[in-house]
Amino acid sequence: MIKVLVVEDMDITREDILGLIDWEQHGFELLPSARNGRIGLEHALRYRPDIVLTDIKMPVMTGLDMMKEIREKIPGIKFILLTAYEEFEYAKRALEMGTQAFLLKYEIDSEILLRELNKCVESIRKERCVEDMTTRARLDRLLTKGGYGVQEIQSAGTAARESFFPWIGGSILLDIWCLKRRNDIGEDNLQDALREELRQYRFVCMKVKEREYVIFVEAPDSHSQMEKKRYLREFILSVQGVFSSLLDTQTAVAIGGEVKGSRDIPAAKKAGEELLQYRIFRKGGCILEEKPEECLEEQKEQIARSVDDIGADVGREDYANARARIETLYIRDIAQAGSIDLLKRMTVKLSYYFRQKGYEVRLPEFDEWLDRVSFNMLTESVDHTAERFGYLLDILQEHTDRRYSRKVREAMAYIREHYTEDVGLNETAASLDVSPIYLSHLFKKEAEITFSAYITRLRIEKAKELLRQGDRKIYEISELVGYQTVQYFTKVFKKETGKTPGEFE
Repeated sequence: MIKVLVVEDMDITREDILGLIDWEQHGFELLPSARNGRIGLEHALRYRPDIVLTDIKMPVMTGLDMMKEIREKIPGIKFILLTAYEEFEYAKRALEMGTQAFLLKYEIDSEILLRELNKCVESIRKERCVEDMTTRARLDRLLTKGGYGVQEIQSAGTAARESFFPWIGGSILLDIWCLKRRNDIGEDNLQDALREELRQYRFVCMKVKEREYVIFVEAPDSHSQMEKKRYLREFILSVQGVFSSLLDTQTAVAIGGEVKGSRDIPAAKKAGEELLQYRIFRKGGCILEEKPEECLEEQKEQIARSVDDIGADVGREDYANARARIETLYIRDIAQAGSIDLLKRMTVKLSYYFRQKGYEVRLPEFDEWLDRVSFNMLTESVDHTAERFGYLLDILQEHTDRRYSRKVREAMAYIREHYTEDVGLNETAASLDVSPIYLSHLFKKEAEITFSAYITRLRIEKAKELLRQGDRKIYEISELVGYQTVQYFTKVFKKETGKTPGEFE
């Protein structure tokens, strides 16, 4: 909302102005009014209004003196002066100071007041649009050029430094990471929607890389630390709501450091990025404000022993027990520990046990699959890392389960290699040099699932993995997992999971 401050020494006139319109209905936030210029100046510095509606002649400090001091400290505020004929000389001085409008006290009514207020609003929006574009360009240069960008700004002179970020003193950085992005409304449309939905806040939002945004938001200096935290949390929840409604996505938000000058911006962004790493230990949308406390050594040792136990389970082919232990390891133990270093070390250690078993059962492609687990573990939640290991357990089980004959294991391997194509029973049987009828009977007997159902299950598991990554559209995923139409893919996916691809988390 546009904030308005009314300064008038006559109580009756002040109350009349305050009661002329429904301020909130017309998009204005009415600040506590003032009865003289000195109080008006204090309120302006505290509440930082967008528009000041003030009398000219007042005791203690005139409206013009107040206006002069406010302009020196807070550039960009719009002034509407209340005047009378005998104050024309004052009015001429006010014109020279850039006053937006004069309203004669005895003529003012709701229509006239609204007209002048809306003129100010239009002017404010145009100026902010230009300011936003300029600031975003400078921020982009600073964030991409790092220290060189800071030197460039610092060497530009005092005026340039001060105009670089007009409200830099009260801003706090937010580093926002979109967990998933299913809709593509375009970057300009997203920025417009954010400005429209969050117009009561002052902020700059920049996309810094795929699925990652940096936001600088002004936190009013008048707020106490507790009020500032509440204000910031409300803003974050509003931003998450916009991302959720427009992009069908959940977002993790990390709060970086307060920015007091242009040289603080890279460090503040880095602080936000460091915090953002810990999103992998949280489910869905979250707000990250500080690093988790380091877990105890006994806890680390217990987690390491759990990984050794899983390795033993895999070695003796007790896959059911290994699966249960992996879920506990990642979803409970590692998530509670909240240590990036521990996650890395335990994932490498567990991958070693899986790799050994893969060599034993002659699965050369296992190296590539395990590398994919390691590559994605810092960009996906620990739940997803556990699921990836679970999928690898399925593959190991298919190759080592004594229930499966060599032909069935070979059929499963062929399907995994060709599931993105129009693979079928005939093609698979031909590759194994057996009849389709024989393979179908053997597959159903040993795997306790039909050949086509196995292909469907594999494709849906792959689709779920791609949906979690969040960087592809649904029709692209449909093609990647072997379905010719997105409509049929959606129908099959919902039948198998109970949800449409768009609803899947």
